[in-house]
Amino acid sequence: MVMRISRPMKRAGTKNEQFKKRVPTALLPVLRGKKFAVDLPQTVAPDSPTYTVTVTLSDMITFSLGAPASRLAAIRYAAALGHVEAFLEAAQRGPEDLSHLQITALLGDVHKALLAQYEANPPARHKVVVDGGVEEWSELSEWQDMIADAEVAVLTMTPQGRAAAISRVRRIIDMDAFLSARALLLSDKSYRDLVEGLPAILRRVVETLSNRSQGNYSADPYAPQYPQWKAKTAAKQRATDGDVKTFDDLFDRWKAADKRAASTLSTWRGYLARFKQFVGHDDPHRVERVDALRWKDALVAEGLKKISTTYLAALNTLYRFGLNNSETTGITRNPFDGVKAPQKATAGTKRLPFTRVEVAVILNAGRKEKLAHLRWIPWLQAQTGSRVAEIAQLWATMVITDDAGHPCLHITTAPDGGSLKNEGSERVVPIHPDLIEDGFLEFVKTRGKGPLFYGGSKGKAAVRLRDDQKHPSKGVSNRVGTWVRGLGITDPRKGPTHSFRHWFKSELPRRSGCNIRLVDAIQGHSAESDAAGYHHSETSEMLEAISKLDLKGLADSVPMAEQPADA
Repeated sequence: MVMRISRPMKRAGTKNEQFKKRVPTALLPVLRGKKFAVDLPQTVAPDSPTYTVTVTLSDMITFSLGAPASRLAAIRYAAALGHVEAFLEAAQRGPEDLSHLQITALLGDVHKALLAQYEANPPARHKVVVDGGVEEWSELSEWQDMIADAEVAVLTMTPQGRAAAISRVRRIIDMDAFLSARALLLSDKSYRDLVEGLPAILRRVVETLSNRSQGNYSADPYAPQYPQWKAKTAAKQRATDGDVKTFDDLFDRWKAADKRAASTLSTWRGYLARFKQFVGHDDPHRVERVDALRWKDALVAEGLKKISTTYLAALNTLYRFGLNNSETTGITRNPFDGVKAPQKATAGTKRLPFTRVEVAVILNAGRKEKLAHLRWIPWLQAQTGSRVAEIAQLWATMVITDDAGHPCLHITTAPDGGSLKNEGSERVVPIHPDLIEDGFLEFVKTRGKGPLFYGGSKGKAAVRLRDDQKHPSKGVSNRVGTWVRGLGITDPRKGPTHSFRHWFKSELPRRSGCNIRLVDAIQGHSAESDAAGYHHSETSEMLEAISKLDLKGLADSVPMAEQPADA
């Protein structure tokens, strides 16, 4: 069964479906005003005869499918789409140079096409009365006059002469439409060679049709002389039951193959919804590069930041997946490939670390809290430089003891679906002695085997009804951030939880003298090279460095500086 890939359009005043596709802006100077022809099936039968539709190109390729919404309209639409895409792809490749053999084969195709059109009912001869006498007239004699005029025009050896020749024989054959139907755009030289050889071919056609009109249907003597024209393979018809029909189809295919965090799924669905609203339809096959560029410009005009790594990256990823799996998705191009919104970072916008005074204020305030996530998450961030989400999703089973007997955090994916940013984020980090002394391990025991900071008093696992439903640790992270802001740390350049990572990156080597590779290992930063990825830090090294951070001393220093100030 043939399915529609992108939806035919309706035109007011007719029940018939319309084919409509935009010509890429970059091709308009080349294609505007040219003729485009496409052969459409007359019936739904696989071996159906065809009829030709010819249109003059403007910014849109538009024509009627000659049928209301039906399987026939769908089949014609799919056939038209394949022809149109092959033609546009040829135009994007640029003009082609054909060999003498190919030009001869193409002229032979002209001969064969005209015979196929006319030999069953060749132009007949008629007797007409002219000035009291009887004369014999045939349309073929008019063809001879047109061909003679074309021969004279070709002899001028100028582009104007060739254009005049093509115009003169247009009643016999429209060469622009003939070439577009074969997805051909010829170089000036090849077009000249084709036009110069055309009159001789048309004279042969007239000779054969004249014989047919007199009842002579013997083998055409010219057909065996032409080499076989080998057309380029047309764009593969994408109309299969498995192809994606909507953006949601494409998103769901990608989601099943590329496991992402629920927060990413939720955010990207939002990006996709915005793009669908922008283009005004729900068909990924109808999106052109110009649509991607216009959306990029609209996002920039809104004043949004990091457009290339958010909105555009999401759509680029979806289309790249579709293109890589085109056999099952039907996606044949990525309109977002290379579309970027270069946005220079401006002074005064770069993320800043917490100061030591601000860290002291946060740790001091956390020590006084009764709620577990406010009491322990800031301290765990301060001693590991972790992302807040990595700490917020910890389970009691992820608090382990290493071979040397050191209590550690196994920072990994949570059993109920909490995820990590990347492969390098999984790690084992020893717990700071100050947290152990303050009773963190005793707190962990109260949570049984479940989550430390969500799931109620009994630490129940998350139950999510949708795969894009955010993990409950996301809410915990947000509440910690809101709490930090409430402490008076309101600088917008300082993330209320993420600035711990920036502080830790410089504070740990400053206090302990350790190298940056060890800091990266504790924080879960990916190695900068493949070779560096083979290095694995020991927990004893980590513990020695972490212990140099005087977290209790920081927290105890707050009475002397109750208000945050730059250090």
